[in-house]
Amino acid sequence: MKEKGRPALIVSLHDLHPGSLSLVARQREQLRRWGVKEASLLVIPSYHHGPSFGEDSEFCRWVDLQRKEGDETVVHGYFHSREERAQGLRNWFWTEVYTRREAEFFDLPDDVAGERLRLARALFARQGWPTEGFVAPGWLMDPRLPRVLAREGFRYTTRIDGILSLRPEERWTAARTYCWSTRAAWRRATSLAWNHLLSPVSSGSVVRVSLHPSDFAYRSIRAQIERIVKQALDRHGRPLSYLRYVSS
Repeated sequence: MKEKGRPALIVSLHDLHPGSLSLVARQREQLRRWGVKEASLLVIPSYHHGPSFGEDSEFCRWVDLQRKEGDETVVHGYFHSREERAQGLRNWFWTEVYTRREAEFFDLPDDVAGERLRLARALFARQGWPTEGFVAPGWLMDPRLPRVLAREGFRYTTRIDGILSLRPEERWTAARTYCWSTRAAWRRATSLAWNHLLSPVSSGSVVRVSLHPSDFAYRSIRAQIERIVKQALDRHGRPLSYLRYVSS
């Protein structure tokens, strides 16, 4: 539950699938040592059209252990990739440059989106994992998608600049997230500078930190993540999953 005067610290670990397990597991272990007792695990059902996560028993056991410790499982796209070419310069930038063809839900028709959401929920259900939250790859989604999510039973989604509760009624909480892009040196430098500028903006009632599997491979990025997390905890920030936050 939220407590008056105490900010929420929401740490989410993105792009979790069997192929990224070793990197994400190390991140999760370090976060616990820093004091992040609860987090949101963003699980990709069938990464880049590969086998579903349910076929990897080691992966499922690890996620089960994290859930027992208080972590939440979140549906993170379905394939986390798109085959369609975007139309127009703006759409081309977001899908080809910004996300390198991973913006799966950027412009999906409602019926296709609904089918993938139902398939994802079925996969999660077979493991006994709740599916209250959905986060689109790159936080990029069609404007109609929140209505589809609510219809399919999801309770919330997020964008890079906030949290959208869907049920029992829509409620928007503005909260920009700290995140990093590591694919090139200029992206890493830009991320560090942007997150430094973001610090005063993100010092309110919700501090969001979004991690991707390769983030800890870069010393400067890892150091900035540690500083942001520990500063939030020093302010008596309470680590919460997205679900616990929207439920309070």
